[in-house]
Amino acid sequence: MPTKYSAVQINAVADRKIFFDANVLIYLFWPTGSQNWEATYSKIYGSLITQKNELLVDYLVVAETINVALRTEYRKHLLNNSLSEKTFSYKDFRNSSDGESAVNDIYLIVKHSVLDMFSVVGKNFSLGDMISFLSYDTLDFNDKAIQFICKENDYLLLTNDRDFVSTEIDILTANPILLAK
Repeated sequence: MPTKYSAVQINAVADRKIFFDANVLIYLFWPTGSQNWEATYSKIYGSLITQKNELLVDYLVVAETINVALRTEYRKHLLNNSLSEKTFSYKDFRNSSDGESAVNDIYLIVKHSVLDMFSVVGKNFSLGDMISFLSYDTLDFNDKAIQFICKENDYLLLTNDRDFVSTEIDILTANPILLAK
């Protein structure tokens, strides 16, 4: 049976490899306005570094993190410039000098704060693996891939995503919804 660890149980996972979900990377490296989550996951991150856990990401998580960060910068740009999505599309932003600057900033953060600190792991998914993901449940397609990687390698997933509430893997989280089940 999978175990759910809270932030206060961080010492219990000292020997585990920790796979980071994109939502946690967003809380750590991009202001979201969710200061409670940002502070909580920053504390967890610091504890994991202190106790020398191996920190893991894969291509899917990095790609999702970059895409969410850029969308966040786009929404900030709209707000700061009194624009609407109808008059200034995401693609317009991405192709603008402000968009280029945002992409370059995001890439620098990913390179120096993520890729320099985390081990990159991965999986070549087979046709059968991907077909098994094509069934409806609480996890989206990428989350199913993350669950698969974590289960196959006995990684502990650090996430705040409530979609993982009924997952078959061990989780470290500060989300009370995930801890309640």
